[in-house]
Amino acid sequence: MTFSSLVVAITLTISYTATSSVAIGDTFTVNLIHRDSVDSPFYDRSMSFAQRMGHSLQRSFINAKQLSCYKNGSTYQADTIPDHGEFLLNISYGNPPQKVLAIADTGSDFSWMPCKPCTKCYKHTAPLFDPKNSSTYQPIDCESETCKAMGMVATNCTTTKECGFLSLYADGSASTGIVSTETMTLGDRVLPNIVFGCSFTYDGVFQPTWGGIVGLGGGDYSLVSQIRTLVPGKFSYCLIPYPHTNEFSNKSSKMIFGDFDFGPNVVTTPLVQKIPKTYYHVTFEGFSVGDKRICISDDLNSTKPLLKGNMIVDSGTTLTKLPPKLYDEFETAIKEAINARPIKDPDQVLNLCYRSSKVTKMPKVTMHFDGADVELSLDNVLVTVSKGIMCFGFLPSSDLAVMGNIAQMNHLIGFDLENNVLSFKSTDCERL
Repeated sequence: MTFSSLVVAITLTISYTATSSVAIGDTFTVNLIHRDSVDSPFYDRSMSFAQRMGHSLQRSFINAKQLSCYKNGSTYQADTIPDHGEFLLNISYGNPPQKVLAIADTGSDFSWMPCKPCTKCYKHTAPLFDPKNSSTYQPIDCESETCKAMGMVATNCTTTKECGFLSLYADGSASTGIVSTETMTLGDRVLPNIVFGCSFTYDGVFQPTWGGIVGLGGGDYSLVSQIRTLVPGKFSYCLIPYPHTNEFSNKSSKMIFGDFDFGPNVVTTPLVQKIPKTYYHVTFEGFSVGDKRICISDDLNSTKPLLKGNMIVDSGTTLTKLPPKLYDEFETAIKEAINARPIKDPDQVLNLCYRSSKVTKMPKVTMHFDGADVELSLDNVLVTVSKGIMCFGFLPSSDLAVMGNIAQMNHLIGFDLENNVLSFKSTDCERL
């Protein structure tokens, strides 16, 4: 996952036909440009397309997830934009509002952002949030019930009796600061008393454009959970595909908080409740490649019943991670179906690559979940890593399986926390 800084926003009104997926009630839309668009203030002309994609894919190996990760009526709409493989949400904190572009992460609960005064900082390309300039900023007392209940964040009392936090990440990075409440503005809707972290020190690998995290996990202090008194406990997003060339579009992905009517041709699978509540677990059964079904099984005991909640759906991870045995069988099936000569990944990141011109046929590929079959397009299976080269967008992993954002692109995905259901609908996300 990554963070970034403010980009220009444009408000649009969008019309839908009767058979379209539609928002119910008020809809607040903010259109953002792609982080790497030539129209973006952060567009880096010195980087090639291959370099941008290479950085994105590398992060699937060192994805900065919290160390506590599993190891054994009204609608608010904002936009997310892809930033080197992850997606960002345009929001404002404080009164008067101070704008922030932060990672929209379904794999985190706790929201935090860089604040002044920063005693140990990485270089920022945008102004830091200054709590002294906000009339609604309020640090939380360390003896408060909120501080005691922050189960996913290491908390402690500061010398001023404020609720301190320490967020640790799997790559060794860390962020420390004060747990606070503040007014958040999402679209043109003002959300008071949102619990978040004001971070004053950092250690590790942070990028200059990173502007914080918006936690969209299932825990009690994620943004989704905190606004359930204002909107139903539901959110949806539709992620646009990565470009195939060096020309980046200013199209935006959509994220909607609240009710959303998916219309016809939607499939659903149960969300499986686990501890911690942060992650969105589903039961993954395997793949089909053409007529060949490849089922997931225990590598040591193939007769063992399928484990419920064996995969998480995460917008902050680029590549999809699979158990090694399933990965090998899936990769072999793709090789046989494409029937072209593989080449090496120029960045030596991915295992199976082809020259794009040689991929003349692509079989029907389906991910099978409990009660839901999700068909994947070519862009969900093979990712363009440089001019004329496409690679298999999956990795073997002995950890918990993860459905990454490449596999999710051009699907409208809905998280219904009230009914514990995850929905999928094949969608042209650029037209939503």
